[in-house]
Amino acid sequence: MKFDKLRFIHENEPKAAAENMAIDEALLWAADCPIFRSYSWVRPSVSFGYFTPWKAVVSQYGGWDLVRRWTGGGIVEHGEDFTYSLVFPAESCLPTTGELYRTVHLAIENLLKRDGRAVEMALIPDSVRSDACFEKAVEFDLKLQGQKIAGAAIRRNQKGLLLQGSIQRLKVPEYFGAMLVNALGEQVEIGDLSDVLMEKAVRIAKEKYGAAEWNCRL
Repeated sequence: MKFDKLRFIHENEPKAAAENMAIDEALLWAADCPIFRSYSWVRPSVSFGYFTPWKAVVSQYGGWDLVRRWTGGGIVEHGEDFTYSLVFPAESCLPTTGELYRTVHLAIENLLKRDGRAVEMALIPDSVRSDACFEKAVEFDLKLQGQKIAGAAIRRNQKGLLLQGSIQRLKVPEYFGAMLVNALGEQVEIGDLSDVLMEKAVRIAKEKYGAAEWNCRL
């Protein structure tokens, strides 16, 4: 399955954790078409799911740049990973959560196999209990030699759908974002972050993702 149209935003400038999360949310509120964004982190960071207890994170990663995601899932380390997001406004033909998860990871699997990586898709969840996202695979995650290497978290509301994903434990080509967006979209257009959107993201980062009231809420 391919999506009819995707706008591709590739950011060369690394950003702080709160700003990265704020940009993803600002894109969801402003998007007029589906958007694929790839981005990086200015310092070693950890994002953690909406329902993850703060104490479980800060006890392990006290010196890292910590941020609570708007999406669910567990604890994810960032810095050396390939990080991306997908935004679908409510006006677009929204896939089901499971369909989107499988579609994105199938595209990643095909690209990595083409590069000679013997990755496989998980068909049943791991029995491991852990707050660390990459210590346990769920259905449609990707594994390499028994270790999870690709996972994502999804949030849906009245404005649309946000998927935030990461590829870890292996180095992907520098142009992997362009490869993936072209594997997912029939038509791909290049976009950027407008000044208006960035102003909104800076405000969201300050008031929400950079605030203790949000990050320490549980």
